[in-house]
Amino acid sequence: MRFALPLLAGLLLSTPALAAKGHSHGVAELAISIEGELLSIELEAPLDSLLGFERKPQYEKDFAKVREVAALLRAGDKLFVPTAAAGCILSSVKLESAAIAPELLGEKAAPTAKADAHGHEHADLDAHYQFKCARPAELKSIEVNTFDRFKRLRFIDAQLAADKIQRAAKLSAKSRKLSW
Repeated sequence: MRFALPLLAGLLLSTPALAAKGHSHGVAELAISIEGELLSIELEAPLDSLLGFERKPQYEKDFAKVREVAALLRAGDKLFVPTAAAGCILSSVKLESAAIAPELLGEKAAPTAKADAHGHEHADLDAHYQFKCARPAELKSIEVNTFDRFKRLRFIDAQLAADKIQRAAKLSAKSRKLSW
């Protein structure tokens, strides 16, 4: 019996439907953490929701769309607007996708970065943002403006973790502010 559980877990995880855990077109995940003066935001979205396709770019129009989306994502202070009184300034942005070469996203190629050569059906793009806040105690909300720029994005499952604060919310174009 003690061997049955690991075997069952291995079989379940190898099932394609379960392997694509959490991947749903039009739905992104947002993780926000506040630690001292640092506000970290991580957005994970299906490529389809951002680009309109979920594969390695192949044609010039694909490459142009990736560059356009990367430029929009790099403007993190326009996509994520913290409480003005907190004085938060965007200090870094990092974009990653297994299906897109780092250089195309405006990143330096890392020796460990590998493109998805297998053309998996579901590909995501991860965006990592870091803000430095002058008055973190004044940080009370973040307005999420991704819906204005990515029309295929319908919902964002957002989670916030900070000292003595935990929140979760489902954001949409009509309800785009996470407050605490």
